This record gives sequence, C-alpha cells and structure tokens, in this order.
Amino acid sequence: MANSSDIFPRQRKTRLPGGYMGRILRVDLTTGSMRDENLPEEPLLKKFIGGQALASYILLRELPLDAKPYGRENKVVMMTGPITGTGFTPGGTKVTAVYLSPLTNHTLGRGAASGFWAVTLKAAGYDGVIIEGAASNPVYLFINEGKPELRDAGRAWGKGALETEDLLRAEVGLKDARVMCIGPAGENLVHAAMLCNDYNHNAAHSGGAVFGSKKLKAIVVHGTARPSLHDRERLIEAGLRWRNTLMVRHEAEKRTAGHAVDLGGAPNFNFRSTVIEESHIEGFDKNRVTLRPCFQCQRLCPWDVELKAGKHTGTVGHFNAGSEWLDSFYNLGVRGNDALYLAQRINDLGIECSHFSCGVGVAFEAWEKGLLIAEKTGGLKFEWGNVEVVDRLLDMTARREGYWGNLFAEGPVEVAEAIGGDAPKWIVHTKKGTPALHDWRPHFGQMIREIVASGGMKPQGGGSVNPPPDLKYREKWGPLDRDHPAGWPWSNALSEQYRQFCGLIGGCWFAQMHMKPDGIKSIVDSFNATTGWDFDIDQALEAGHRSAMLQSIFGTQRGWIAEHDWKEVGPRFLEPLPDGKHKGFTIAKWLPDMVYEYHRLMGRHEKTGRPFMDTLKKLGLEEFKEWAQLD
Repeated sequence: MANSSDIFPRQRKTRLPGGYMGRILRVDLTTGSMRDENLPEEPLLKKFIGGQALASYILLRELPLDAKPYGRENKVVMMTGPITGTGFTPGGTKVTAVYLSPLTNHTLGRGAASGFWAVTLKAAGYDGVIIEGAASNPVYLFINEGKPELRDAGRAWGKGALETEDLLRAEVGLKDARVMCIGPAGENLVHAAMLCNDYNHNAAHSGGAVFGSKKLKAIVVHGTARPSLHDRERLIEAGLRWRNTLMVRHEAEKRTAGHAVDLGGAPNFNFRSTVIEESHIEGFDKNRVTLRPCFQCQRLCPWDVELKAGKHTGTVGHFNAGSEWLDSFYNLGVRGNDALYLAQRINDLGIECSHFSCGVGVAFEAWEKGLLIAEKTGGLKFEWGNVEVVDRLLDMTARREGYWGNLFAEGPVEVAEAIGGDAPKWIVHTKKGTPALHDWRPHFGQMIREIVASGGMKPQGGGSVNPPPDLKYREKWGPLDRDHPAGWPWSNALSEQYRQFCGLIGGCWFAQMHMKPDGIKSIVDSFNATTGWDFDIDQALEAGHRSAMLQSIFGTQRGWIAEHDWKEVGPRFLEPLPDGKHKGFTIAKWLPDMVYEYHRLMGRHEKTGRPFMDTLKKLGLEEFKEWAQLD
C-alpha cells in the first residue's frame, strides 16, 4: 500500500469538522489487507472538502504516472461529502468515484451516484473508500457497522445488477443493506461500464470497468451511525430554505419524451434528425409510474415503471432522472415502450447508454448506406428500430461476445474505424468518451461543457442565459444571445464552479436549483452549518474552481492538452442541425476560439491547458507547479 501519512495523519491534531465520520477505508485487493486512514487535518480538508476534489487530490498524490486503466496500479477513490447523510437537506446523497479512465487512457474518469448507498457508507462509519490492487477471484467488500471484510462473489459473478443487489443483500442477512455493484459489462471490461446501486441509480463513465479489472463485484454497506453536526438549528433552517427552491417532479413528465422536450429535439437515427413524434411516447400514457425519493429528498427524480402496453407488457423498469437512456434508443430508431424495455435491460447489464448508442448508431447507419451487409453482421439486420437486434447486441456487448460485441464494448471510434469508408464522419464522441445522450447541439452552454470535459466523465457546467440570482452581486452580464458566442465561455466556467462545489460537499446537481433565488446561498449556508466553517459564495466558487483544476492537472500529467478539446470531437457532433426549430445551427464555426477563451478564463494556457502559476497560487495548488505553464 502507498505511504500517504502526509495526507492521512496517524493521529489527528486538529478539529474534525461537522458532517464527517473521520475515516477512509483503504482496501488492497491483491493482498486482502485493509486499514483505516484518518481524514486529512482540518486545513487540507477545508481546502478540498470531499467528493471529486478530495478524491482527485488523493489520486493525484498516489497514482503512478505510468499507470494503466486496467492495471493493478490503478486505484478507485470514492468520497462522500460533509452534507451526505445528514438528512436535513435535500440532495445530500452523493458519492463520487475517480480513477484513470479506460475510455481515454489519460484523463480523469469520474462517476457519481445518488440514492441511499453513499448515506449508508457513512452510516457504516466511513467518508470514503480507496480500492487498490486486484483480486485473483471475484470478491465483494462488505462493511457492517465499521467492520470491513472481503467475501467471495462467485455466486454473483455473471449476474445483472438487480439480481446481484438482491442476492448479496440476502447473503449478508440485512434487508436495509445497500449495494453498489457491476453487471456483466463491468466484469467483461466494457470500457464505459457503470457502477449500479439502489435499483434506480448508477455512476457512469467506466467505474464499473475498473471494478471488473480488479474482480470487485460489489461493495455492500450497512450501519446506523450518523455524522455530528456543528449547528443543528442553523442546518435545519438552511435546509428548509434549500427545500423551498426545489422543483418537484411529477408523474406527467414520465409520459413525455423526457429531457428531449426541454432541449427542443431528440437524437434520431444517429443524430440525423431531431423531430419528436407521437410514436416516441407510444404506450407511455398507459404505464404505471411510481415516483421514488432519494434519501430525504422530495424532488422525486428516481422512478419505476410497469409497462402496460406493447410486446413487453409487465416489464418493470427502474430509472433515475436525466432520461439519457431514453434518447439512446430513440437514436437507434426505437420508440415508445420498446425504448423503456431496452433502457431497463441496458441498466441491468451495466452499460453506459451513450457508449452503446453512439457505437451501434454508426453501425446501423453503415447498414442503411450499404457499407455493411448480413454476411458481415453474422446474419443480424442492423436496421433502425429493430428491437430484437438491439436487444441481442446489448447482451453481446455486455459479454464481449463475438466480433460485434467486442467492437461495441470498445467504443464508437473503434466501431467507425473498423467499418471504414465514411463511417468515421458519423461518430459522436469527445476524446473517445461519449456525451450524456441528448442532442445538445443547439445549445451553446451545453456544447461547450461537453467539448471541454475530460472525456472520461459526465461534464460539469453548462452555462445559462443569465447569471444565477444569487450571483448577481458580482456577475453583471446577460441575457446572452443563443445565436452568438459572446459570454458563453464564462457562463460555462462559472457554472462549472458552482456545480463542482455542490458535488464535492456531497450534494446532488439535480437538487441544485441555481436559477432560483437562494438556490446557491441556501446550499452554502447548509454546508457552513454542518461543518462549522464560514464560506461565503466566492469561497464556494473557488472550491469548485480548485476541483476543476485538479481534474485538468491529472490529464496534463498524462498527455492531455487543451487542443484535444476541439480537435478530438466526432464530426457528427459538430454538424449543423438537420431539421427542427434550430435547423442549421452549429457551434463549429466558433471553434477553437470558444475553447481557447474558456481555458483562459479558467486560468489555463489556451492551447496546452496547463494552469498558470498565478492560478495555482490563487487556488493553493503550488505543489503542482511542475505542471504549470511558465510562459
């Protein structure tokens, strides 16, 4: 195990702030040894807080520069935050996992999940877990009331996420134990395999593949502890203010085409149409929908559905907010309840939906245009809307079965290269990762965030036409023009900072109503009341900025440069919109200038992506000066 006593003191000498349990569990799967690490001393903890920032800092300090994504030396660092599990705020549910990404091989991989698992990890006595090494046979980690042990996972290996959750919960004999696991996709190293938890939740972007490389099937947690709170009354008051900002979801939303409606279009036929038709929601009006909460959050993002119409009547699906999985199958020509059926299948197998859809979409287009024929596809007809073939390809991909299963497991870039001809022109990707599967192309803020993200994670940021109400004391711009690039790079940079802050304190983005009055301040006040610190909004934004900078430093150390952000983008993602109300729009004509401006505003060199020394000093990251831009 790495010697990190300079991060983790053998005996703490400073105050443990409220909201923390005080321990991180380090597990070496190679030797089977485990030990507790004390949380960093208060000054370091105050700088990085938790979530992605603290996890990334640990990874930066411990991961060898020559590490390989599936090598024993890669690590998974999983961290909650101080508001996770207090129960007095909405959205205090988050755990973030970071690792070297198998999608890009050189940037930060990140997956984040809500639900109940993170809360129960803290109840079991830990703020986080560090996974290193690799087991020789499948195992799962069981943590019960502060006591960890590794157990044989042979019975669960090969099973889907839902069955694994049920099986392991029964095996430990605790009905309220919580399970985070991988499906067959993780076991077979599908590059974008997910971590799945609590039926309705997942942490996408390759964490499942890294678990699979370590033969770690699951982490099962159970406990009854609760974190201490600095000022319970202040926290209740701030948490109630935060709850008052929430936009509560309703059943009627689940009878629409989801987020595609808000964005003004759905991806269809490998991003060649955006039109939403009645067929997209066929059968939705007949389904039985049940909205679910996350821990102490009444926004009701998760939901269950029982299909009541169509060929798959009786199928039960478990979903979270976002509806990427819905657009993923719209993109393949699948409609209505068939799309919901396949969405449940892909979640249970543990495949990130955009990775699958963007690869299969290229193959289906190649079939349509005559580049592929049945002799090359094993007799499968790669036709739009062919539910049976898509269903079969899901199984093949999750198990890397045959030529096409192995290829789709690799990713859309590899699919297009294998097909040849014009296929590489039809790819949607960013640095070999795939965007959250919606058609973001008509929207400046969302497209900038997708392009500048690491490729190994769901991007953060997104920008807004006007500044959030709580930031108008310092932000004197807006409204921005959706047809002109001016102001959008800063809007994205700013939104990245407040979203990063929400995540690293253990909060969920879907509960951050930043465009509502008190939508940011109530979160900062909840954090202060929990910990006993006294952050103002500017300090909260700086903490988010610091987290984003650690993310880019990780990539810099391993060969990423900012020029990759606009050069390594799938051509289809930058094509003008083919139809719909935004027909003809593309941000391509403003590249690379918008990417350059974004990096300058974040304090990095516009082409190398390296931080300037002034930026490192401002953020207290001077220890990474070796990776600074010196001219």
